[in-house]
Amino acid sequence: MKLKIVIKNTARMLLQPWLHVFNKTVELPLRRYDLDWLRVLAFGLLIFYHTGMLYSENWGFHFKSQYLSSSIENIMLLLSPWRMGLIWFISGVALRFIVARFNLGMFLTTRSVKILLPLLFGIWFIVPIQLYAQMSQEVGLAMSFWQFYSQFFDLTNPLFEHYQAGIWPHVDVNHLWYLRSLWQFTLLLVLVLPLLHHATVQATITRLCNRSLLMIFITLLLPLCILKLSWPSDTFRYPMGALFLLYGYLLAWQPAFYSQLLRHWRVLLGAFIVGYLLVVVGYHMIWQNPAASQWQITSMDMLYTTQRLVGVLLMLALAKRFLNHDHPKLALLNSAVFSFYLLHQSVIIGLAFYLSKLQLGGFVEPLLILSLTFIICWLVFIVARRVDLLSPLLGVKVTGKYKAWQIKVGFGCGLILISPLIFRLI
Repeated sequence: MKLKIVIKNTARMLLQPWLHVFNKTVELPLRRYDLDWLRVLAFGLLIFYHTGMLYSENWGFHFKSQYLSSSIENIMLLLSPWRMGLIWFISGVALRFIVARFNLGMFLTTRSVKILLPLLFGIWFIVPIQLYAQMSQEVGLAMSFWQFYSQFFDLTNPLFEHYQAGIWPHVDVNHLWYLRSLWQFTLLLVLVLPLLHHATVQATITRLCNRSLLMIFITLLLPLCILKLSWPSDTFRYPMGALFLLYGYLLAWQPAFYSQLLRHWRVLLGAFIVGYLLVVVGYHMIWQNPAASQWQITSMDMLYTTQRLVGVLLMLALAKRFLNHDHPKLALLNSAVFSFYLLHQSVIIGLAFYLSKLQLGGFVEPLLILSLTFIICWLVFIVARRVDLLSPLLGVKVTGKYKAWQIKVGFGCGLILISPLIFRLI
């Protein structure tokens, strides 16, 4: 008994800095409807973006339509610099609110189950159609999807000899890399929470947010540029995401920051338009030019990185200006976001694979894919909303009423299911 008390007191002493953060009573700011709308729009844009990836001539994707075009890349450059940065920033803001509502143990448990259970379900039951379409196009699979899928669960099957990348052999995350990284970055964030909540750090951030927008912009841009210059391009999205997540967390409750954005939204819009035009020109003259010199490539990288931040700040500013209000359908749309994210890319690629055989043309095919993707994702969401067993697998809030012990059992079962995945990701 004495040993148990000693262990308990020692653990409490070691965890005291974190317990102070999670157990501290704070007054939550008002709900940010502008960020709710941004979350819906940001994830909704992924459907358009990933549909566009089917048709981009120079950008790699798991499956390609026969109707390729380089012109569509000019449109996609409007979104590509900032789309994931915005999602990561919003995720950081959401984490700030969640940390204020839970204790340490509940935070780690709920975040792990709510992130990793849909990821686990996704890599085994949602993503495989993407690999089937990819292998059919690249190596000419002579089998149906169901024949392919029956072999998918065999991790040593020679069919996947050249497709070994993944959490397990050939079981890859594809578009669900965001969930994997979100969970990993959340753990890293927890480790440094005592530092982030230190009075000196908070005071420094508050002072920065009361400076000019230019000073804020430079402060946020410098770490991004340093990362871009020092990190390999093929994995840059990971530290970039972690940094925007950190920005969102630190700036979530800084009203002066959002006031600055609101005051200068026209300036940000002008900078964004100029930046977009320069990115398009640089894309064709430098990135698409094999003879481009290293200094030109580096300059283009810095321009693209700058546009990444400008785009995120502009979207935050526009949302604050035009979308900071509730709507009867906003809560419903927000609850649908997670399931749409999980499903959309597999639905897009599955539709593209089967519709490509009909030769519908470069206008009808993408229009049909877009329409059917929204319809299918919405129908699956409606079903998941009504079937409590399916809800947590697709990131939908369980609507049924359960007793406290039943909820604990549910989370316990979830932890057991995701434990092999946790060991693979750590």
